Amino acid sequence: MKGISMRIFQTILRAINFSIFLAFLFVCIRICFILYVGIHGGAMGDDVGINDIINTLINGSKYDNKTVAASGVVFLVIGLLSCFFSSQKCILNIYAGIIFFICIFLGISNMAFYNIYKDTFNENLLGLIDDDQIAIIKTAFEGHYHILPKIVIWIVSSMITIFIYKKFCNLIEYLFVRRSEKYSKIYIFISTLIAFGIFGILTLIFITSHLGTRDIPLDAYTKFSKNRFLRKITTGSFRDLYIVFNHKTNFNNLFPNRSPIDTTKSFFNLPPDSKPPFDLSNLLEHTSTNIEKAPSIKHIFYIVSESLSEWSFDDEFDDLGLTSGLKSLIDGKHGFKIEHFLENADGTIRSLDVQLTGLFQFDVALNSKASIMPLFPTAIAGMMKKLGYENRFYYGGSANWQRLDRYTESEGFDKIFGNTDFLEYAKDKPYPKPLENTWGVYDPILFDFLIANTANSEKPTFNMVMTTSNHSPYDVDLKYYNVPMDKINNFLKTHIPKKDISNDSDNDRLLGHIWWYDKQVTRFIKEASKRFPDSLFVITGDHYGRQYIRAKLTKRIYKSIPLIIYSPTLTPKQLYNIGSHIDIAPTIVELVSQKGFKYSSFGKPLFSNNHANKYHKNAYALGYYVVGTDRFIYVPKTPLEYFKNALPKSDDKEEAKKLYEKLEEAKFLSWWIFTRGNIVK
Repeated sequence: MKGISMRIFQTILRAINFSIFLAFLFVCIRICFILYVGIHGGAMGDDVGINDIINTLINGSKYDNKTVAASGVVFLVIGLLSCFFSSQKCILNIYAGIIFFICIFLGISNMAFYNIYKDTFNENLLGLIDDDQIAIIKTAFEGHYHILPKIVIWIVSSMITIFIYKKFCNLIEYLFVRRSEKYSKIYIFISTLIAFGIFGILTLIFITSHLGTRDIPLDAYTKFSKNRFLRKITTGSFRDLYIVFNHKTNFNNLFPNRSPIDTTKSFFNLPPDSKPPFDLSNLLEHTSTNIEKAPSIKHIFYIVSESLSEWSFDDEFDDLGLTSGLKSLIDGKHGFKIEHFLENADGTIRSLDVQLTGLFQFDVALNSKASIMPLFPTAIAGMMKKLGYENRFYYGGSANWQRLDRYTESEGFDKIFGNTDFLEYAKDKPYPKPLENTWGVYDPILFDFLIANTANSEKPTFNMVMTTSNHSPYDVDLKYYNVPMDKINNFLKTHIPKKDISNDSDNDRLLGHIWWYDKQVTRFIKEASKRFPDSLFVITGDHYGRQYIRAKLTKRIYKSIPLIIYSPTLTPKQLYNIGSHIDIAPTIVELVSQKGFKYSSFGKPLFSNNHANKYHKNAYALGYYVVGTDRFIYVPKTPLEYFKNALPKSDDKEEAKKLYEKLEEAKFLSWWIFTRGNIVK
């Protein structure tokens, strides 16, 4: 019995040794990355302090330790299965050696990759896999990448690592195992339980990044460095590879039955005898009809509001003043709101896919391809850059969330600002604590930073903003901001019948946060309007907020978001009363560009400074698995739903199906542009 307990104790101790050693190895690899690529290669720059580097090592360890935890568990399982073999130690050393070889190989490969692509592992890897691999290998050895020395370094450093690991294990076993052999069975048994507990706690900490069972989303919680190089190397090789291959999609099977030529002809209503090739960027081309003497717009604020839904603007909430701030801007002269506005995605990053690229959502994680993504002709930042604006993106959370820093850069943005910037700005100011929650810095800080940052700009700016605070867990200090919670609770009791109310227990917090956000974004707009009167403000939601105070959901409720346009100096004419996210980019361009400016877009301008343009009554919008007109909204395999006071017509079902087919065509053409480019042959 003593022999069995001793073997199990020894196995668990070896698993602990392995996990600790592997965690330390990852730190050493990242230090080498910083020394070789960051300092020797100059990728890090000179304006980095030691604290920034230390924080990067700590944050990077949190990502790496998830790999350590998985490797450690496998080590323990192998050890227990081979516990009674005389060759157990050899088996475990072989496993450890393989892991060390792989980790060091990936570390060195990632350094080489960065030297070539100025980025850690990204989708260019997929290109290497699909490319002429013999030519790539030949180029690698004959070029200036020093591949052969790197291979030698990999092998030698791996052997040295294994040697040090064995010495480390022998020392630990000498201290804890050999000295324990003289103790009683019960002592060894208790020692085994303690060792197993230590291994379990260590593994749990490695998995969750804290002493608890709830896994922390590192991308949301981590305070990444403002330094571009340090930010990129934080997540580590294994995480980078996971992102690349997890999002690898067989694009060729997304639209198996569609002909690109026939789809192009149908979508653009081309004559049947039209001959390819077709240039989609030309077919999507619009020409600005702006008036010659339109006021010049120096600053544009395009605010994508987290979970801001259309229903919060319904008249039944006017007694609460739920969205009274934004409604106060809507005067029909300088401020407008589109009555029917459809979402183009059901989640934040998918919504940003559409709004950044100008392509319809076709259910592929575009952000995962950010490193190799071209600047699409439909991307709004590309258009704004042609118009002379400096493009800035603001996100309340980490700039590294969903690879947003690389994503926005690929789609034409010059700068991105995230929680690190906002926290530094707010640290000495009298904001209520805490300054942030799970998703990001609270919106008032973001808005104040935005005003201060714009004031320091010498160039015209296009500012795209993604807020975060109007989101579960709904933890803003509403009392501090004097949100009328008593009035809200009374409203829920008196205005909503008990049988109709949703089961959500936090309806009061939901309404409280909508009320709070409305007042904060309105405060920002009014302050920015005073500071920068020659500005344009665009306010929308990223998607339906997924919560509603009533149990019954209509299509209008869960498919609609608001769109508000406001400018102190412009007096535009509304051209449409229905639209979707895809229409925002052409609307902005139409309002701020010079007459005759050409741009490409799947959408249509909803407003114009040229009052000679006609209002389009019988219009439609293409959303995310939804289409609509100014009379009805349609989701496949469900009945038509009519807007208030709209009268049905006999051909509505047929029209709805045709519109949905047009949406499918738009998705296919967006996919084509993304995967094949602008030319249809």
